[in-house]
Amino acid sequence: MKVKKSKYFKAAKENTDKLVVYFSAKGFQANGMLTKGNTAILAEIIRDELHADLFELVSNDEHYPNDYRPLLEISKKDIDSNARPMYQEDVPDFAKYKYIFIGGPAWFFYWPMINYTFLDNHDLTDKTLIPFATHAGSGLKGIDDHLIEMYPNNKVLKGISINGSDTQADKNHVKKVIKNWLTSIL
Repeated sequence: MKVKKSKYFKAAKENTDKLVVYFSAKGFQANGMLTKGNTAILAEIIRDELHADLFELVSNDEHYPNDYRPLLEISKKDIDSNARPMYQEDVPDFAKYKYIFIGGPAWFFYWPMINYTFLDNHDLTDKTLIPFATHAGSGLKGIDDHLIEMYPNNKVLKGISINGSDTQADKNHVKKVIKNWLTSIL
């Protein structure tokens, strides 16, 4: 099946049952000015290791500012109101995927709520969910528990979290950590 060109979806060279979905913040963030977000770097490493398809969640209305403090304020309001911000485009042929790696920055022990919008918008029957996150000190704590609680009919594998500044400063080390993690869960 020929997939139409997408700004946010990148198909692997070969057919795959693995999809890496992520939201990533750039601009002025906790670890400085970023032209590519921490989670984007992590998602691309996971995609490369798995030869998976890749999908970036981008809000419809510039819901998430490119400045750390206002971004955290919006995030906290979204969590408190259980918001579901909309995103641009969608993944073609979602049904073909068995493994959904989903990630974003860890803010207040949650992902950005746009991640939950994505999960809520898709039939997750028989899908295995694998969380990943970048953080500035909190780790994955809470995100994996929320997945298990919100999607009790899905298998949720052990996730991983990487300090955001490491994704920018030491990509080779992050690649080794990711490779070891993937070997341990798949």
